Amino acid sequence: MTGQRQHDAGPPSDEANRARESGAGPRAFGGSRTSPDSRTRWRGPLVGLVAAGIALGVMAGWAVITNGTGAAEDAPASGGQPVAASEDELLHRASERLITRCMARHGFTYEEQPPSPTDQDFRYVLDDVGWAREHGYGTLVDRARERDQDANFANLEKLTPRQQRDWQEALQGSGRQLTVDLPDLGRISGPDNGCTAEARRTLFGDLAGWYRVRRIVDHLGSYVAGRVTAAPEYRTGLAAWSACVRQRGYAASSPQELRELVAPGTAEPAAERAPAPEVAAAETEAECAGSTGFSRTIGALEGRYRPEIERRFAREIEGLRSFEREAIPRARQALADA
Repeated sequence: MTGQRQHDAGPPSDEANRARESGAGPRAFGGSRTSPDSRTRWRGPLVGLVAAGIALGVMAGWAVITNGTGAAEDAPASGGQPVAASEDELLHRASERLITRCMARHGFTYEEQPPSPTDQDFRYVLDDVGWAREHGYGTLVDRARERDQDANFANLEKLTPRQQRDWQEALQGSGRQLTVDLPDLGRISGPDNGCTAEARRTLFGDLAGWYRVRRIVDHLGSYVAGRVTAAPEYRTGLAAWSACVRQRGYAASSPQELRELVAPGTAEPAAERAPAPEVAAAETEAECAGSTGFSRTIGALEGRYRPEIERRFAREIEGLRSFEREAIPRARQALADA
């Protein structure tokens, strides 16, 4: 799975609980099932590394802000221009190159990871019938992305348990942590040493300053979702959606409950299509989102509340853009160095 692949401490658990209670679903099925960070299914000796927070493609996902339908949001009028898509990719490639070199200095192999693809944003409800019909809830999309990381998986599996722990420490550091207090959400943390932190520091200079604005911007969608799901119109729309899926045979009061009914992720490894029950449930979710007007309601609420949230965090948004713009020359130099 992708999304932001960096496994800093995830969003506070109470945020996830609020999302479930309100009926809001995962941010995206084809990748970021939890926001902002993704979770990858590891096996065998790698399980311990996952528990300790190892991630591959650690620098993917820079500053993507999407609305309820997956379209990129416009920048706040008061801010400077965000980096172009090509420059966003440049930052990613440079960070991966820097991580690879740093890991080599520690005696380890690290395979550079491609940028994470842009996922559909189904934070509240899956509302794209065509996508649902093709992917279900994204079970096989997730599995394909895991296969894309096989080079690093294979390298890790060749190491002893002690070497795996050393690999982790080289990549993610140990001991000291950066911390960010997210207003109304809680505290998250990430490494301030190790190759991940070294790459970020090389590109952005002020690692603590960059990390703060980076993580706040990563959570803008959570702030918007909190306002959206608290609105009376959302509750009314959710009730209509629930009645629709119940008429289709699914006893679910929220999209999350519907997905839990079909237990996504049970497809056979060799399968080429998502399981039929998963596809049927996903199609039902999307069709009811459209026929009841729930999707339109969500879009209208997002349009109402997102500008308010962006104004609230305008300083952080502009701060992140400033860090990124200033990092472009350093990124080019990192890629030009032999």
